[in-house]
Amino acid sequence: MKANKCIVFIGDSLTEYFDWQRYFLEHDVINLGVSGETVQQLFGRIDRIISSIKDPDFIFLMTGINNIAIEDFDIFNPYKKIVSKLSSNFKDAIIIIQSILPVNLHWIDNNDIKAINKKLKEIADEFNVKYLDVFCLFIDLEGRLKGDYLLDDGVHLSDKGYDVWVKEVEGFLKLSLH
Repeated sequence: MKANKCIVFIGDSLTEYFDWQRYFLEHDVINLGVSGETVQQLFGRIDRIISSIKDPDFIFLMTGINNIAIEDFDIFNPYKKIVSKLSSNFKDAIIIIQSILPVNLHWIDNNDIKAINKKLKEIADEFNVKYLDVFCLFIDLEGRLKGDYLLDDGVHLSDKGYDVWVKEVEGFLKLSLH
């Protein structure tokens, strides 16, 4: 078994704007985040993604917030197609659907995101892939957003928010590698 693992992160700007490699120096990290991308747009490039990565060990997927921001809640069919393609092309990889993170935008109710995440968990179960609930780490016991985890735009993550997310990914990897 190879010591260093190939870890792929697929998503939108939340993924793209973070230096994942810096936190996983002992592994080969591929960041395939694209700012502003919707689930449908990600599905549109999934074949290019598949052809560009070889033998991944872990694939972390987080997408959907850009759809929610434009009040497009019809993401589940293309989401399933993405997971299906990843699963069928990378049978030895551990695929992880990550929950969509809460936001601080007046026109988005984080309860809607919570409901969407419940369906994403069902997709993970349906395709026998893993689900990583990061959403719960960004809210307090009363369900309120931990505001210092986000930048002033209400969507993108602060250093503190990225620290929380990366620790959750690290914990998942440690459990999976032992």
